[in-house]
Amino acid sequence: MKAKIKTKFKKDEKLRFAWQVFMVALGGIIGGFSFKSFFEPASIIPTGLSGLAQIIHNLLLQAGVNVATSIIYLVINIIIFLFALKLFGWRFIVLTLVGLGTYTLAMQFFEIPAITSQADDVLLFAIIGGFLYGAGVGVAYRYGGSTGGSDVLAVIINKYFPKIKRGVCILFINIVVIALTVITSGLSTGLYAIIVAVIASWATDFILDKIKKVRAFYIICDDAETISQALLNEYHRGVTRIEGEGMFSKKKKTILLSLIPDVQTEELRAIVEKIEPNAFVFSNIVSETYGDGSFLKEQSIFKNKIRKSPSLLKTEQKFDRKANVRKEKILKKAKLKLK
Repeated sequence: MKAKIKTKFKKDEKLRFAWQVFMVALGGIIGGFSFKSFFEPASIIPTGLSGLAQIIHNLLLQAGVNVATSIIYLVINIIIFLFALKLFGWRFIVLTLVGLGTYTLAMQFFEIPAITSQADDVLLFAIIGGFLYGAGVGVAYRYGGSTGGSDVLAVIINKYFPKIKRGVCILFINIVVIALTVITSGLSTGLYAIIVAVIASWATDFILDKIKKVRAFYIICDDAETISQALLNEYHRGVTRIEGEGMFSKKKKTILLSLIPDVQTEELRAIVEKIEPNAFVFSNIVSETYGDGSFLKEQSIFKNKIRKSPSLLKTEQKFDRKANVRKEKILKKAKLKLK
């Protein structure tokens, strides 16, 4: 039995990683497509390191040297990766290399003539191109990778300052590129770059926030045990039981509290309705949480009976260390009072 569960766990991990690779590659293709089919035909210098690469390309072209923007972008990213290797694990590095590779290839070859032929409307191309670029970055982020460049720099900043959103990090990094754009290509080109930066930043945060949004569900029911076990088995998330009493009927009721990703709310409603159609359910968006959150720790596939996943063990050790520190502080205060 243990061997079967371990085999299933490994198989699921491989499938998840393969799906991550696919989605990060898709994000890279979307980002590269936005550059090749929208920015380049309309002579828009985008923000980020792809914009910096295009500025360098234009300067070299004026000097009589023609080096593809994608090659310049790739060289810049190789330099950044030399620093990033020490900060991130192999999974992020592999996924980012996938995103960078697909982005660079699409940046060089993914051109659709039917779109590029309409490049006279520069503003429209800036808006659509900025949205597609931000969406590509958001998809790559969502699945654990990036498309390279300022994305990696944003991840580094976000790693040390988690409260600063990655989209905001990218926006600040782009200020330097916008300034260079104004200096080398004029004010109007710089203004288009600002439009691209704002829209791309918004699109990135929209995708990340929409997928990461969590709802707190309150389920007032009679068959609490069946519903809670169904939620635990379906989502592997914590469920808190609260005893309540109807002030009008004076009947005892059980309230179940569980935090569920927003994208899975319909599934939760279906589960509760199937078990207890008369259960009363309401929810609200969770904008912020406090505390260590140990009651929300995700259960591993082994459900803690055979063994716990390494990530869960690390999380539990972190919570245990915090708890021990708090206990030591309380004991020290008690000893001081006794003295």
